[in-house]
Amino acid sequence: MGQYFIAVNKTRREYFTAWEIGGTAKLFEWCANRHAGVLAYLLRKSNETGGGDIDDPAISPYAGLWAGDEVYLVGDYDSSQLYELAQREFRNIAKELVDEYNEFIQIPSCRLEYTP
Repeated sequence: MGQYFIAVNKTRREYFTAWEIGGTAKLFEWCANRHAGVLAYLLRKSNETGGGDIDDPAISPYAGLWAGDEVYLVGDYDSSQLYELAQREFRNIAKELVDEYNEFIQIPSCRLEYTP
């Protein structure tokens, strides 16, 4: 079967799963698929913009939202129980994140598909 991973921000008490953003959740699958680009979007750190960047940080609240936070790609076999805790007690940001990310990307083949 294998171990499944979810993206967790322990600092902000937020998470999302690969399945909800149109991906698959084993570590290899996170690394080898386009949906992993959303992590770069969340971890962006810059107080300036430029070509290929977001146009207006004020209307892109998820761009860089997780920068500087305690963030993990945590597996369901991990002894910390963070995988279970996140799904039970943290806020799921998948829907809003997919919407904003797709607005930024705008390339049909690179867009994410929200799947609740």
